[in-house]
Amino acid sequence: MKVRRWLKIGVVWTVEFVVLFAVAEAASVFFLPPALRFYDPQMRMQPNSERIYDHEPNQKAFTVDRPFITNSMGFRDEREVPASKDGEVRILSIGDSVAVGLGVSAEETYARRLEASLRRRYGAVRVINAAVSCYATWQEVNLLKEKGLDVRPDIVVLEFYWNDLYPRPVNVTPLTRRYTGEHPAWYYGRWLKRSRVLSYLRERFELVWFKMVPSFDWTQQEMIYEGRTSPSIEQAYADVAASLEEFKSLARRHGFAPVLMIFPMPGQVRRPDALAHMQERMDAIARRIGLPYIDLLSTMQDAYVAKRDLYIPWDNTHLSPRGHDLIATVLERYLDQHHLISPGANRRVAGARGRP
Repeated sequence: MKVRRWLKIGVVWTVEFVVLFAVAEAASVFFLPPALRFYDPQMRMQPNSERIYDHEPNQKAFTVDRPFITNSMGFRDEREVPASKDGEVRILSIGDSVAVGLGVSAEETYARRLEASLRRRYGAVRVINAAVSCYATWQEVNLLKEKGLDVRPDIVVLEFYWNDLYPRPVNVTPLTRRYTGEHPAWYYGRWLKRSRVLSYLRERFELVWFKMVPSFDWTQQEMIYEGRTSPSIEQAYADVAASLEEFKSLARRHGFAPVLMIFPMPGQVRRPDALAHMQERMDAIARRIGLPYIDLLSTMQDAYVAKRDLYIPWDNTHLSPRGHDLIATVLERYLDQHHLISPGANRRVAGARGRP
């Protein structure tokens, strides 16, 4: 009898939970943004002996729910880059998943937005998206040397993000096999991500959990934000500086204009009074090297105050279409200010630097 009684109670509780969840999910449509939907296959990587991995060339996959297509060079572009420039101005964009455009279509990335705007004004302009998810600065510069220079860029924009501040590995061990850009464990939880309610609860839980039991990445980010240091962080800044010096040296030897674009942490964007220790250190490195740079902190803070949709909902790290539009606008303004595209202009930036 007791077993039957508890079984009935369990059934009642289950039914009540399902009903309450269904009601909450229906109501969430009016208060919460749509949950993310992941389609198979997610972007695929292949081993690389110098950079650990690279985008698999000629792939047709997805980034979240948007098409992800690469050409024969592994760049996110359905178009091949002709060997002959034939008067075309070429801008090469390198960086990590922010520059790749995780979660948005190729046409919505800041690379393609910039190209569309410049083409309307100047005609033959091509912006090539050579960014690779999870790359650090040293990997981006290595990619530039290996195949980025093959497209003969006039301008190279290197995107910097806080997670570039990990020490460069002493030994590079390439992937042992191809894999997708999604962690295997996440595959089985995709259906959970399709729920607005569960996405909200997961976001709240992670905020509390990481404060109680901070991960290594969380701790690293907090230390960088607060301006604290450690041997690991100091080594990371030194490694980034060395990579940027190599970037500047490549620009001199190959005649392209280098531009460093310093992205803020999302938490900095959301706080008008945010600390800016990382920006101060990166600005100092760029000035010491003589590397032109764009510090995006104040620009993105102002845009966030106007409308809080710079990041993909539930992801909160990667740019939304509006976020990409903003970066494209900033880049175009920078190129105009330094006369890097206009006919007859000297495309080599000698000392232009500063905020957009």
